[in-house]
Amino acid sequence: MIARLSGLAIACALGGAWLAGPAPAGEAPTAKPAGKAVQRRAPEGPVEIRSDTLKVHQKKHTAVFTGNVRAVQGELRIRCRELTVRYSGEGARASTTTGDIEQMLFTGDVHIHQADRRGHCERADYQRPAGRIVCTGDPWVIEGDNRIAGDRIVYLLDADEVRVTRPRAVLQLPADGGTRPGKGQ
Repeated sequence: MIARLSGLAIACALGGAWLAGPAPAGEAPTAKPAGKAVQRRAPEGPVEIRSDTLKVHQKKHTAVFTGNVRAVQGELRIRCRELTVRYSGEGARASTTTGDIEQMLFTGDVHIHQADRRGHCERADYQRPAGRIVCTGDPWVIEGDNRIAGDRIVYLLDADEVRVTRPRAVLQLPADGGTRPGKGQ
């Protein structure tokens, strides 16, 4: 089963750079990878979705892809067991096959790959109007030798920010070490 959805930006799941920024209590942003500044842009163009089956519930405004789900947009690849796409059913846009995408919910052994970055979780909820992706179920992300995991990873797409609840990180520092706070300053 193949489906193409134009204008969909699921690519932001791992499209942002590792960022530092303000975070609410109990959450910490990810750090920039050591030794390099990474600027990623969200892939553009249509999203190709393949699965074993597709069930469209027109009255509920949902499309459910199940079994060996693979979503690809540019160099971003996401695999999972099930993908539920919720779309609006109101106004002029509802006359199109897909309507306006409101949410994409990836569930079951979700694997996300983009260039040298890869991640995993049990549930990735892309909330398009809110501009965020919430990953839960033992989420982690690896880029090069750097790894960050937590109870919950939230990608705030419009703010270009990543927040991690109860973070656990392994970050490789540059060999030269640079200056340490309080030393030589």
